[in-house]
Amino acid sequence: MFFMKSEYRFFVVMLMLICMAFCLCACSGKSDGSKGKDAPASESSYGESSGKASPSVKLEQSDGGEEPGDAKQGDSVQDASNPSDSSNQNGDKGKKEPNGEGSDESLTDGQANALRKAKEYLVYDAFSYTGLKEQLLYHDFSEEDATYAVDHCGANWEEQAAKKARAYLEYSAFSEDGLIDQLMYEGFTLSQAEYGVANSEIDTAEQAKNAAESYLRYMPYSYKGLVDMLVYEGYSEEEATSAVDSCGADWNDQAARSAESYMKYMNMSREELVDQLLYDGFTEEQAEYGAGAVYSD
Repeated sequence: MFFMKSEYRFFVVMLMLICMAFCLCACSGKSDGSKGKDAPASESSYGESSGKASPSVKLEQSDGGEEPGDAKQGDSVQDASNPSDSSNQNGDKGKKEPNGEGSDESLTDGQANALRKAKEYLVYDAFSYTGLKEQLLYHDFSEEDATYAVDHCGANWEEQAAKKARAYLEYSAFSEDGLIDQLMYEGFTLSQAEYGVANSEIDTAEQAKNAAESYLRYMPYSYKGLVDMLVYEGYSEEEATSAVDSCGADWNDQAARSAESYMKYMNMSREELVDQLLYDGFTEEQAEYGAGAVYSD
């Protein structure tokens, strides 16, 4: 009986020890399990707030340490979130925009140089479309580059014609018709030339007088001969007559100069010389005076 009691007591003690061990193991497992559940939630919230890594990447890590690939993967996500930076830099590199006007059209070096040269020419002188193009071709720009430059230089060709007309009038005398012809010779169209003359502030009466004085400086004329020359140059009969009347010429002196000029290159008798001066428009009196200046004996 005593023995049975001892065995029973031993059995109870062992059972208690086993139960205590089982409880300790169960508590330990529960503590470890709760710790394992909290960690992913913390990592997931960090990943969402920083934007550098996704929760799935963190869940694959066994010990919570950083893997060598984390920073690289984070960098790629950061680049993807701001794609405009790299695309703007690459897209703008090497692009040339004409005239600084924000155009998308790219220029070749030849076009850019021709355009710059065309604008330089227009600062110092007036040109027609064809005149400016020929100037660029003369300076060895290609046909394509010269055409592009003239097409895009921004010139108003009618205003260029007016500017060119005023420049001519500063140094020479022109009638309206004569100036139109001159501008067309420079490559302006008829409508551009007419606009240029109309806006050149030309005084045709003053121009006719200047033309008459200019002719007389280089060659002798009779009254009639000078009027005919001015009419030929495009002045009206009225403008030419008024100019010759006011030029201040001495017609006897003009006859003498004309006679001397003839005798330098021809051997003419007095009568032949008088006839020639009459043919040139001098009066009988003026012709006799001119011939007398040569045949003074």
